[in-house]
Amino acid sequence: MSPAPEFDHGSALIKPALDRRTRVLVRLAALIAVGACTESLRWAVELASTTGADDDALAAVLIATGSAAGSARLVESAPRLALALGFDPIGGD
Repeated sequence: MSPAPEFDHGSALIKPALDRRTRVLVRLAALIAVGACTESLRWAVELASTTGADDDALAAVLIATGSAAGSARLVESAPRLALALGFDPIGGD
């Protein structure tokens, strides 16, 4: 499954203030902050991976989001992000 392209809001003539990698990591952080489902996180992870973001960068997003959104949201979102990364948070394998 290839990630969907980023949405173009008609701003092709305006240079974005953030590079693409930063934008997709911010998108992942926002999805974590609002408690998005595993499929949404998986989509964001796939999109981030196309920019070269590795598992360490994605885990760092989770930790940074937790400090802003609160530890309860972090604990709630961590298993879904693990699933999105292809890990089994329950089995430990």
